[in-house]
Amino acid sequence: MQRMIRALTLALLVGPSLPAVARAEEGVRFLPFMGPRLEAARYSPANEEFAWVGWIGATADLVQAGRFTAYFTPEVETVLGHRIRSFEAVQANYSLELGGRYQAGRGRAQVFFHHVSRHVQDRQKVQVVDWNFLGARYDSPWPKAWKRRGGFDASLAAATLSSGVKYNWEARAAADIDLIHREGRAGYLQGSLRFVSATPSVGFTRGSFADFRLEGGFRKWQADSQFALFVAWEHRNDAPIQRELVIDRALFGFRIRGQKHEAPAYPAIP
Repeated sequence: MQRMIRALTLALLVGPSLPAVARAEEGVRFLPFMGPRLEAARYSPANEEFAWVGWIGATADLVQAGRFTAYFTPEVETVLGHRIRSFEAVQANYSLELGGRYQAGRGRAQVFFHHVSRHVQDRQKVQVVDWNFLGARYDSPWPKAWKRRGGFDASLAAATLSSGVKYNWEARAAADIDLIHREGRAGYLQGSLRFVSATPSVGFTRGSFADFRLEGGFRKWQADSQFALFVAWEHRNDAPIQRELVIDRALFGFRIRGQKHEAPAYPAIP
């Protein structure tokens, strides 16, 4: 993982300094797109472990050559509660994804390597909880004839490393669609499903499980970004880091996302 991070850092530093001649080569572009993501929501009901959740990250297209693009997506999810202070970080879940995507018509076929590392904040963490997934994904906007913004996404991945939680493989599907829209504003509906094949382990006696999220709200859409206000219901397994726990809670929040394609903006980290 450290080697991968060093290689990505080198690519980001060296890419902009390449000769202009190389940049002008037909079909090859360096850093053609970078899109940030910011999200915050309030849990309901809330308690000392789960009161607020925030996301911050970005997607960077590193190199684009014709229909192929190499990309890098770092993100962090921070869960806030009030165990000691009235407003404090309880856990942080870090995500790094490196992959390549190929434009196939309106859709995109992708291969990816996804790493997640989970950390307890301001407390001792006894066990390591992290995992790597190597997989494939396909996403696409809806047919033009529908005249609806949004899209769908499906992926399948196998674990190359899993510490603590003992995941084996993962399947995901997600979709969002504008229900009522006028120009760049819309009321939308979004749903996501995640199935994980897992083996019982110390602190996690459950086996395989499924997570899901249903979300609705208002969003303002521009060519390269969207802003959304949403209400969601989430069923989430392995919610704390050091023990198994399933939470069923509502979320009230907002999202800002830079975008290049109409793919669902669902969370990537469990």
